[in-house]
Amino acid sequence: MIHLEVLVADAVDLLDANAYGPGALLRWESCATVDGNPVPYAEGGTVALVSGTSVYDVWDAAGTEGVTWYRTRVSNAAGSTFSPYSTPFQTAAHGMPLSVTQMRAFVTTSLSDEALLILLDAAAEAIVAEIGYPGSRTERLHAHGDLLMLSLPALSVASVTEDGTLLDPDDYELSSSGQTLRRLDDGPSPAHRWHGWVVIACLPRDDTATRQRVQRELVALDISYQPGGLTSQRIGEWAETYAAGTGKGYGEQRADILASLRTGGWAV
Repeated sequence: MIHLEVLVADAVDLLDANAYGPGALLRWESCATVDGNPVPYAEGGTVALVSGTSVYDVWDAAGTEGVTWYRTRVSNAAGSTFSPYSTPFQTAAHGMPLSVTQMRAFVTTSLSDEALLILLDAAAEAIVAEIGYPGSRTERLHAHGDLLMLSLPALSVASVTEDGTLLDPDDYELSSSGQTLRRLDDGPSPAHRWHGWVVIACLPRDDTATRQRVQRELVALDISYQPGGLTSQRIGEWAETYAAGTGKGYGEQRADILASLRTGGWAV
């Protein structure tokens, strides 16, 4: 299930009788390729435009994170008059993984939905740049002893190639924490230590909550560094207020937040 947040900043103008009129619809289409070739974009659904609402939720049950491409356009209620298509996009820059509504539950800010969505998108892009998209990943690690530290805890390992040789699953063992991979000396290709470069194809554990936490912290940091900006966040009875210019600088704080996504290694 893919969740998109689509920004329509001028809904009130689009609903005008001289534009697309009352009942105007936001229409979204999806495709496996950015250019719609060889299989063209197919319409997935519509959302009614509402005066004063600029962020619209779209849910695609068939979409795949980092694979499916989307584009949108606006039509009249009858679906006979259409706006130009938006630039094709993927979910990395559209609401992954925290929504504007969810963000407002944590942070008090006077920023508009449009401005907050820009910060959320930037934070989502930073997360993807740091640790990649959710789902299967490949890591390339250099051998050090009999243990390899994965960048993210793994749920399972699909394959391991050591110095160009594909190993049998009995040649290694994933720790119960999912964080380390041990070389075994009693498998089909026994060894006491890892050798050379090791390429690991694995499925990380679900890290949605961690990605949401980091996205929230990055956005809260950005808001606190807006000109003259103060912001607070709250969870139940707990509350905290941030002010620009206190403690570590912006760059250090941002680096610390992103570093909390991983513990070691690097991915390709």
